[in-house]
Amino acid sequence: MTDIEAKALALVREVLTERDLSNKRAVRREVSPYTEALCRAIEQHEAFRQEVSDAVELSIDRSGHDGLRAGHINEYLGRFIIPKPKPDPLREIAEAWGLHNTVAKSWVEDLRATLEARGFEIREKNDDN
Repeated sequence: MTDIEAKALALVREVLTERDLSNKRAVRREVSPYTEALCRAIEQHEAFRQEVSDAVELSIDRSGHDGLRAGHINEYLGRFIIPKPKPDPLREIAEAWGLHNTVAKSWVEDLRATLEARGFEIREKNDDN
Protein backbone atom coordinates (compact mmCIF):
# COMPACT_ATOMS: atom_id res chain seq x y z
CA MET A 1 0.00 0.00 0.00
CA THR A 2 1.34 3.40 -0.95
CA ASP A 3 1.37 6.41 1.37
CA ILE A 4 -1.22 8.04 -0.87
CA GLU A 5 -3.54 5.04 -0.64
CA ALA A 6 -3.05 4.91 3.15
CA LYS A 7 -3.95 8.60 3.33
CA ALA A 8 -7.14 8.02 1.31
CA LEU A 9 -8.19 5.00 3.36
CA ALA A 10 -7.54 6.89 6.61
CA LEU A 11 -9.80 9.66 5.35
CA VAL A 12 -12.55 7.17 4.52
CA ARG A 13 -12.25 5.59 7.98
CA GLU A 14 -12.36 9.02 9.63
CA VAL A 15 -15.60 9.93 7.86
CA LEU A 16 -17.17 6.55 8.63
CA THR A 17 -16.26 6.96 12.31
CA GLU A 18 -17.73 10.48 12.38
CA ARG A 19 -20.99 9.05 11.06
CA ASP A 20 -20.96 5.99 13.34
CA LEU A 21 -20.63 3.68 10.36
CA SER A 22 -17.14 2.37 11.05
CA ASN A 23 -18.28 -1.20 11.72
CA LYS A 24 -20.79 -1.33 8.89
CA ARG A 25 -18.79 -0.49 5.79
CA ALA A 26 -15.92 -2.02 3.86
CA VAL A 27 -13.02 0.38 3.47
CA ARG A 28 -10.90 -1.68 1.12
CA ARG A 29 -10.42 -0.36 -2.39
CA GLU A 30 -11.30 -3.65 -4.00
CA VAL A 31 -14.70 -3.77 -2.29
CA SER A 32 -15.98 -0.19 -2.29
CA PRO A 33 -16.26 1.78 -5.53
CA TYR A 34 -16.44 4.97 -3.45
CA THR A 35 -13.16 4.17 -1.71
CA GLU A 36 -11.60 3.31 -5.06
CA ALA A 37 -12.79 6.61 -6.55
CA LEU A 38 -11.42 8.56 -3.57
CA CYS A 39 -8.06 6.78 -3.80
CA ARG A 40 -7.84 7.56 -7.51
CA ALA A 41 -8.75 11.21 -6.95
CA ILE A 42 -6.13 11.63 -4.23
CA GLU A 43 -3.53 9.81 -6.36
CA GLN A 44 -4.27 12.13 -9.30
CA HIS A 45 -4.07 15.18 -7.05
CA GLU A 46 -0.76 14.06 -5.54
CA ALA A 47 0.62 13.35 -9.02
CA PHE A 48 -0.37 16.86 -10.12
CA ARG A 49 1.22 18.38 -7.01
CA GLN A 50 4.43 16.49 -7.79
CA GLU A 51 4.32 17.68 -11.41
CA VAL A 52 3.96 21.32 -10.27
CA SER A 53 6.76 20.85 -7.74
CA ASP A 54 9.10 19.41 -10.37
CA ALA A 55 8.25 22.20 -12.85
CA VAL A 56 8.87 24.94 -10.28
CA GLU A 57 12.14 23.38 -9.18
CA LEU A 58 13.32 22.93 -12.78
CA SER A 59 12.38 26.52 -13.66
CA ILE A 60 14.34 27.87 -10.73
CA ASP A 61 17.35 25.68 -11.50
CA ARG A 62 17.36 26.74 -15.18
CA SER A 63 16.87 30.43 -14.43
CA GLY A 64 20.54 30.83 -13.57
CA HIS A 65 19.73 33.33 -10.85
CA ASP A 66 21.09 32.33 -7.48
CA GLY A 67 19.18 35.25 -5.98
CA LEU A 68 15.91 33.72 -7.15
CA ARG A 69 16.65 30.48 -5.36
CA ALA A 70 17.96 32.16 -2.24
CA GLY A 71 15.61 35.09 -1.85
CA HIS A 72 12.25 34.49 -3.44
CA ILE A 73 11.96 30.74 -3.34
CA ASN A 74 10.65 30.57 0.22
CA GLU A 75 8.49 33.63 -0.09
CA TYR A 76 6.76 32.87 -3.39
CA LEU A 77 7.49 29.45 -4.75
CA GLY A 78 8.62 27.36 -1.78
CA ARG A 79 5.13 26.19 -0.94
CA PHE A 80 4.86 24.54 -4.35
CA ILE A 81 7.97 22.40 -3.93
CA ILE A 82 7.47 18.98 -2.35
CA PRO A 83 10.59 17.66 -0.62
CA LYS A 84 11.94 14.52 -2.22
CA PRO A 85 11.17 11.47 -0.06
CA LYS A 86 14.01 9.82 1.80
CA PRO A 87 14.78 6.29 0.71
CA ASP A 88 13.25 3.67 3.02
CA PRO A 89 16.14 2.07 4.94
CA LEU A 90 14.18 -1.13 5.56
CA ARG A 91 13.55 -1.52 1.84
CA GLU A 92 17.23 -0.90 1.13
CA ILE A 93 18.11 -3.65 3.62
CA ALA A 94 15.62 -6.06 2.04
CA GLU A 95 17.04 -5.34 -1.41
CA ALA A 96 20.59 -5.75 -0.08
CA TRP A 97 19.53 -9.20 1.15
CA GLY A 98 18.64 -10.04 -2.44
CA LEU A 99 14.86 -9.59 -2.27
CA HIS A 100 13.41 -8.28 -5.50
CA ASN A 101 11.67 -4.91 -5.61
CA THR A 102 8.08 -6.13 -5.17
CA VAL A 103 9.04 -8.77 -2.60
CA ALA A 104 11.08 -6.21 -0.66
CA LYS A 105 8.15 -3.79 -0.68
CA SER A 106 5.75 -6.47 0.54
CA TRP A 107 8.17 -7.63 3.24
CA VAL A 108 8.64 -4.07 4.52
CA GLU A 109 4.88 -3.44 4.60
CA ASP A 110 4.27 -6.71 6.46
CA LEU A 111 7.07 -5.98 8.94
CA ARG A 112 5.77 -2.46 9.66
CA ALA A 113 2.18 -3.74 10.09
CA THR A 114 3.33 -6.50 12.45
CA LEU A 115 5.36 -4.05 14.53
CA GLU A 116 2.46 -1.57 14.60
CA ALA A 117 0.06 -4.28 15.77
CA ARG A 118 2.40 -5.02 18.67
CA GLY A 119 2.88 -1.37 19.59
CA PHE A 120 6.42 -1.07 18.24
CA GLU A 121 8.01 1.26 15.75
CA ILE A 122 11.34 1.64 14.02
CA ARG A 123 13.02 5.01 14.24
CA GLU A 124 16.48 6.46 13.91
CA LYS A 125 18.79 6.66 16.88
CA ASN A 126 18.62 10.00 18.69
CA ASP A 127 15.22 10.71 17.14
CA ASP A 128 13.19 12.33 19.91
CA ASN A 129 9.82 11.98 18.12
